[in-house]
Amino acid sequence: MDNNVIIHYENGNIWGMLLTSDEEISGIKCRAGSWVWFHSNGALSSCEPVNDATIKGITCRANTRVHFHDNGGLMRCYLNGNSMIKGIPVRFDTFLLFHENGELAACRLNEDYFYQDIRCKAGKWIGFYENRALRRCVIAEDIIKNGIMLKAGSWACFYKNGVLDNYKLTEDAVVQGIKCSAGDILLFDEEGRITETICTIAKRV
Repeated sequence: MDNNVIIHYENGNIWGMLLTSDEEISGIKCRAGSWVWFHSNGALSSCEPVNDATIKGITCRANTRVHFHDNGGLMRCYLNGNSMIKGIPVRFDTFLLFHENGELAACRLNEDYFYQDIRCKAGKWIGFYENRALRRCVIAEDIIKNGIMLKAGSWACFYKNGVLDNYKLTEDAVVQGIKCSAGDILLFDEEGRITETICTIAKRV
């Protein structure tokens, strides 16, 4: 460590360290020539493993940057292959994100995933709340939610209670007595009532 380039926080803790040789830090063998970063509380913030590293049960790909929350929990990494993570089929070619409590926050799906009565589309991003409730996904097959037909291929967001949060219409519709057009974004409250409609396409008069 003596030959490493080191920068510090004002409190004296190490902020960043440029490694001159492979070095094990917090149980992870980190790559020479890479920066290792730390949170101000001294916890590891990010590093680049020399080899595939299993961290909190997740196998992270060698020579890619792995990020951590300041409580030591895994925050972001790349997988070494398509994997089932907490029962969810995850693609390896993009990063995945975790909440501080260790639950999956976002990833790209390797295959269609049926969750909370909604089929989410393979190859697209999906997001979850800390309690594992569905937050957002691309719809894989038509489904009625909040009285609205969510069309396959469209993006939808939800509240923790499963109620639709916002949705961009793909076709003209009358929703809760309001005449809406394809392209309008509908915003709802947690009880499913429309609170706002946003017109994203200029309408002819």
